[in-house]
Order: sequence, then C-alpha cells, then structure tokens
Amino acid sequence: MGGAGLLFLSQMQANPRDNTLTLIALGVLAFILADTTHEALGHGLATLAVGGIPVLLTSSYFSTSGHYSRWIPAGGGIANLILGLLALACTRLARKAAPPLLYFLILLAAFNLLFAAAYPFYSGVALFGDWASVIAGLAPAWLWRALLIVGSVSLYWLFLSWLAVAIRPFCGVSDRASLDRLHHITLIPFLSALLIACIAGVFNPQGWINILVAAAPAAAASFGITQLDHFRAALTSDPSSPLAGSIPRGPAWIVAAALAAILFVAFFGPGIRFH
Repeated sequence: MGGAGLLFLSQMQANPRDNTLTLIALGVLAFILADTTHEALGHGLATLAVGGIPVLLTSSYFSTSGHYSRWIPAGGGIANLILGLLALACTRLARKAAPPLLYFLILLAAFNLLFAAAYPFYSGVALFGDWASVIAGLAPAWLWRALLIVGSVSLYWLFLSWLAVAIRPFCGVSDRASLDRLHHITLIPFLSALLIACIAGVFNPQGWINILVAAAPAAAASFGITQLDHFRAALTSDPSSPLAGSIPRGPAWIVAAALAAILFVAFFGPGIRFH
C-alpha cells in the first residue's frame, strides 16, 4: 500500500469519537456543492447573463459558444466566493447546531473560499484556466499575472485565518488529543474530495490529462484546511464558541453523499451537453 493509503488508514483510526464515514460524506457533499456552484451556477449563469450559449458542463470545466465576456470565466470564482462567505456566516449562526451540520458548513465554506482564492494563483503561474482567460489581452501581461499571484496568496491566508476561527469549536486547545482530532477531521474530508474529483475526472471527454490540469487541482486547492493547526485562532478557547461534540455516524449524511457522488460521476464526469 502506498504512503497516501497508509496515511488515510491511520487517520481513520486516529479519533474514534468522530465517525470516519460521516466525515467522508461531509467532505464529498461539500466538495460537490462547491464544484457545481463553480461550474453550473458561476460559469453557467454568467454565460446566460451575457448572451452566450452553453455547450458542455462537466465537473471541471464549462464550455460555451457565441458571445464572449470576461465575466464568464470570472463567474466561477465569484460564485464560490459568495457561497463560501454565506456558509462562513452561517457557522456563526449555527454554533449550537448538531456537530455534523456545523462541520458541514465549515467544510462548505472552506472548499468554496479556498478554491476561489487559490485559482488565481494557479492561473497566474501556469497561465491556464479561468483567470488566465480573464486577463488575456490585458497589458502589461507580467503585471496582471503578478497581481493574480499576490492577490491569491493574500486571500488564501485571510480565508484560512477566518476558517481557523470557525473550526475552533472542534479544537480550541493545543493539547495532543485536540490536535489529533483537528488533523483527523480535516484530512479525511480533504482526501475524500480529492478522490471524488479524480474519479469524475476519469470520465471527462478530455481524458486523463484533465485530472492533472483541472480535476485534481480543483480539490487540491483546499489543502490549506489540513494546516489549520498552524493558526493560533484554531487552538485558542473562546467562551462564545463552546467545544462541539463528536461527529457520530450519520446514515442520512452517508446516503446523501453516496447518491450525490453517483450522480456527480455519472453526469458531470462525462458532461452534460446542451448544444
């Protein structure tokens, strides 16, 4: 078994209080919502708004024809930003909610905000993807690429600092048991999101290259959530944020995630063709 597989199994056994299957389900659901928000709502609605013609919707890109506007490639990140901020606000309002629901909101905020923040960095470095299309033709090119990179890094750090505060109920102290829990509940959803993104990418019309340049990077953008133990806010207790209970086995979450994963892979993997 490879190193990644051993790491996954070790984390499954790290904290028996938090059910691994439920964590997988929460990660899969949160990622699928973030991904479909980016592609269908973001790019899709922007296309319709500017008079473009939708052609193909997949799990990792949305192709169009007809009228073009920079709002079309920008729409995905903007949609993620809006949903991520809404989910983050909801975590403040749902402090007394059941632990699975509260943690789902945190993951939903994380996958959306970190995807929105990381994508400009990717485009600025590789000159590929949504934000490369947004700045195409703008001069001087080096300045726009630099702005993408600097802005991306700044936003990513800012969003991680906000997520560190949001996740405080699930850690709140810096003892070994709490840190082990934090590692467990962040790594499992991250790996689950990465896995479902790659599985859907296998069926993409562009072939395996799509996994390397689009599907995997979309999920990998949320890697920062596994590093929240480096932020003091996540390890500091707050009377207004009581520690959350354990995340138990949730059959409803697991079934919902299984159905969502099947539909996501079956339809968004090969893509939904409009024209």
